[in-house]
Amino acid sequence: MKKLDMRFAESIFKNFIGQTFHKYRCDPFVYTPSVTQIVGLYIGDEVYKMSNVQEPVDYYGNMDDVAICRFTKAEDADIRSALEGVDQIDTPINGRIEKVVLVNEHQQVFENGTQTYDVWLTRGVIFTVDGREISFEKQNWPYSEEINIERGYNLIDRFGDVNDFSEDWDPGIKAVATRENVVLQ
Repeated sequence: MKKLDMRFAESIFKNFIGQTFHKYRCDPFVYTPSVTQIVGLYIGDEVYKMSNVQEPVDYYGNMDDVAICRFTKAEDADIRSALEGVDQIDTPINGRIEKVVLVNEHQQVFENGTQTYDVWLTRGVIFTVDGREISFEKQNWPYSEEINIERGYNLIDRFGDVNDFSEDWDPGIKAVATRENVVLQ
């Protein structure tokens, strides 16, 4: 059985509690509240980037280019559009982070009743800032390099359906996904 763990490190997000979320930087929204490949988050005195970029990986038995979501410390110069000729915009937040929810997904694949894959990944992050939520979610489609950004309340309800993973598999293959919300406050 192949095991993969692509969850974001809880320790990074635990340190955000009480810090100021100054702004996020991304491409302007065009038709949907989503951006391609990168969002810069300016928290405390640091810059972080959430990226969602295709990489060649073993995608459940096939080598394929699949979007892998990462969250890393960055420099301001690292936060730039993946699209040529696109100027990114800053969205000010300027509020105190009260809570962070890491939305993790556990994906399991079974072939003829035998488990062949056990994968954990972070689907998205929800920040509670001064009583309101801001979410950054890797889209459900495995090849999509889009990151959905939402603001409001009860944003977990707007995340893609966890059951999408279970659809469209070959006969004899069963895929199951569950969600785990890690609440840090």
